[in-house]
Amino acid sequence: MQAEITTIPELLIKARGNQTQVARWLNCNRGTVGKYVTDVKAESHVIINGRLMVTHSSGRVSK
Repeated sequence: MQAEITTIPELLIKARGNQTQVARWLNCNRGTVGKYVTDVKAESHVIINGRLMVTHSSGRVSK
């Protein structure tokens, strides 16, 4: 099975900028989509097979 990896900015291109539509596709809040609009390098989020995965807000690595 091939994994489909994308980002919110890429989905916004497909949705012609419609954040509400992207939120529906990801089954999340529109505010969450807006939070990651500028993350084009996928440093704090990634979408794998339609599932949104995000990093923790603290950004610290626990050992």
